[in-house]
Amino acid sequence: MLHEITVDAVYCPPRHNIKKDLFKAFFHTLGPRFIAGGDCNSKNVLWGSRLTTTKGRELSRVLHENNYSYLSTGTPTYWPTDAQKISDLLDLFITNEISTSYVEIQASLDLTSDHSPIIATINTTTPVRQIPPRLHNSQTNWESYRALVRATTNPAVKLKEQGDVQIAIDNFTCILQHAAKVATPCRNTQRPTNTIPSNIKKLVAVKRKARSNWQKNS
Repeated sequence: MLHEITVDAVYCPPRHNIKKDLFKAFFHTLGPRFIAGGDCNSKNVLWGSRLTTTKGRELSRVLHENNYSYLSTGTPTYWPTDAQKISDLLDLFITNEISTSYVEIQASLDLTSDHSPIIATINTTTPVRQIPPRLHNSQTNWESYRALVRATTNPAVKLKEQGDVQIAIDNFTCILQHAAKVATPCRNTQRPTNTIPSNIKKLVAVKRKARSNWQKNS
């Protein structure tokens, strides 16, 4: 069954003290099924900010009262140029009638401003989570790793020009990768499968939504 989804970009200026009713009125203009994301300038530990501000508390009340969901990376998205300020999470998505089981959220590392974008991907089926590649595992021989790094690192490398620094960085990176590969035994990686029956997927989605509601109400 096809459903219409309203997609909206959000920006809340930091100087405006937006209350619950204004947030609520805005989300009601988006229809019954929507995803709205951007710089909300609303901090709340619920979605991964360092602290909770008044605006963040007002937004969380709207989410709770209207059974909306949030999507965030849980990591900072705002990188202030002022050394006196601390990076924090200000960017997130708010959704309604979209199961979070079908949505993937990730940060974009292409920093074009003092905010790093976040990307939400909506799937028609439950996405298969790929295991991220790692240079080491529980069987890595760290003594062998350290010995190999010491033996192959040249402490007297020349660093007089900008190009010398980049070459040194590339060489040291290769040393670390090679040492990790030698010190880490190969393990048979399990291929991800997606053979879960559809009725089980629906039950899992209901469980996750119930857990999300419990966390918001506790």
